[in-house]
Amino acid sequence: MGKFMNRAEKISLISIEYTQDDIGQWLEERTETDVFALVESVTMSEFYQAGMQGFKPEYRMTVWMNEYGGQKLLEYAGLTYTIYRTFRRDDGRIELYVTERKGDEDDTE
Repeated sequence: MGKFMNRAEKISLISIEYTQDDIGQWLEERTETDVFALVESVTMSEFYQAGMQGFKPEYRMTVWMNEYGGQKLLEYAGLTYTIYRTFRRDDGRIELYVTERKGDEDDTE
């Protein structure tokens, strides 16, 4: 994981909304916003604490707070991740803690 340290990488923040069409079918509308993030490994403490909650943390991604709109998913290096925790910093940035998304998880929660 060392090659990801201290380097800005492009990620896509993903928001998903569901609407019903005229005949009652649910349609998924996926919006992706590309931003640059500092991608880092999680600390051992985060790995342990997240594991106690049932998560397998993969990365900590730091973005500017004004670029993050509460999305629950992001895409990085061809994989989709679930944002399970955020941390607002004092320098105008927010840390996104992510775990790999498994299968067809429910995006509505």
